[in-house]
Amino acid sequence: MAKKVAGQLKLQVAAGSATPSPPIGPALGQRGINIMEFCKAFNAQTQELEKGSPIPVVIT
Repeated sequence: MAKKVAGQLKLQVAAGSATPSPPIGPALGQRGINIMEFCKAFNAQTQELEKGSPIPVVIT
């Protein structure tokens, strides 16, 4: 069974440049999201895009 959505987090992250440092790390950590898992997945999915271009991210 799927988890109930507890909230929504909106960020703009540079393509291929997600790191656990501020502002990404604290924003994810406060909500109990695995920071390193997010950074690795985001960077892998945006590696084909122009590095540094802002990507809107919505996490539920």
